[in-house]
Amino acid sequence: LMQRRTSRTLSRAVIVAVILAVGATIWQSWTAGMPGMSGVVATQWGPLSPADRDLIVKVRLACLWEMSTGQQVQQQATNPAVKEAGRKISAEHTDLDQKTRDIADKLGVPLPASPNAQQLGWMKEIASKTGSDYDRTAVQRLREAHGIVLPILAEVRISTRNDLVRQFAADGTLYVTRHIGYLESTGLVNYSALPEPQSPGLLSGAASWTDL
Repeated sequence: LMQRRTSRTLSRAVIVAVILAVGATIWQSWTAGMPGMSGVVATQWGPLSPADRDLIVKVRLACLWEMSTGQQVQQQATNPAVKEAGRKISAEHTDLDQKTRDIADKLGVPLPASPNAQQLGWMKEIASKTGSDYDRTAVQRLREAHGIVLPILAEVRISTRNDLVRQFAADGTLYVTRHIGYLESTGLVNYSALPEPQSPGLLSGAASWTDL
């Protein structure tokens, strides 16, 4: 009788353990996509979020293609102002890339070794042009790219809980803002061709279902 009771008790314990394990798995799957529920890593400089890591990777990608493109612009552009913008952008992205690799090493963030498909497309497009078309295309694509990364830097800067990432985002913002100024000073930016800003939604006074 005692042996049967022990057997039943063990069986119940195993069943409970299985239920708890399954429940934990389901909970992890539910929370995997929820902000603040997973993917946050503790570091000595504060929590490191997925958004923090994504920013570091995106800045690395920007450096990879803009260092190379800036060097090419310095050599192939016909407009002296474009050449100078390329020189400054290449040199400063080299500095920023070092900062990016330093913070990635400290925080354990894996970095890409080559530009992404979109950036490679931009590089191919720029390289296919000559003369004044080369100048305009290079300036336009570089200006567009800097406009993409600037709001990402700003968003992480105001929301990150990690001290290293906060300073990195602040430094990156200064670099990117300067580069936008270099490019716009050439007088070749076609502002009407830049991506449209996101709608402010209800703050604009609109009341359509899309704003809601």
